[in-house]
Amino acid sequence: MPGEGNDWFWDQVIGSGLNPLLSSGYENISHGFVCAMTERWHGETSSFHLPVGEMTITLDDVACLLGIPITGRLLPDRELTREEGLEMMQADLLFTLEDAAKELTRQGGCYVSFGVLKRRYEELLHRCNQLLEIDTEEEEHERALVRLACVKAFLLLLLGWTIFSAKNSKNINLLWLLALQDMDELDSWSWGGMGLAFLYEQLSLTSDSSVASCGGYMTLLVVIFVFLLLYLFDRKCLVVCIILAVI
Repeated sequence: MPGEGNDWFWDQVIGSGLNPLLSSGYENISHGFVCAMTERWHGETSSFHLPVGEMTITLDDVACLLGIPITGRLLPDRELTREEGLEMMQADLLFTLEDAAKELTRQGGCYVSFGVLKRRYEELLHRCNQLLEIDTEEEEHERALVRLACVKAFLLLLLGWTIFSAKNSKNINLLWLLALQDMDELDSWSWGGMGLAFLYEQLSLTSDSSVASCGGYMTLLVVIFVFLLLYLFDRKCLVVCIILAVI
């Protein structure tokens, strides 16, 4: 990532309200725990049916765990056309028409793989570093375009790695790029609300026996684990254990 002195980058990232996602999440979450929770998910009630009762993940949980906005606009869930995908990849991420078309064909839809998007971000960041000193108006215009595309590529990667993580963990839907169109309105989106709705949808899909994996931000499942600990153990005892673990 760029250093702290690159205000053109960090002002946009912090202004989006998504910067807490840079320090949230777990590298490893128990596969058995995830499987056990998905088996107990009921899409009709959007809750987990557990021996201790029904539990679910709320917007308050998202706000407390992730620190991202939970109020604001919601992006309608729909399928992008190939033309929309091509246009956004060129206008927002500065792909060439040929490269954009190849990627959409390879993905079989309006998706971009993490590998391709990460390389695009690194290329844009490298170009930004080359344009630190500008001499002409053309270079100034190019720098503005490249910087904007660099931030969008970074935020799309961040969203795809966290709250909009796909089942295959290989690509991200370009639909979420629609929320990055107007950089001045990034904080008007309910990122937490959209991320929670996406997780609910992914959990509901696991009820189909043909679905072998679950998408969504698995870190949010930790709140259920904490609730179970509070139920099964005395709260005071739990606090002492946490303090001892920290020490």
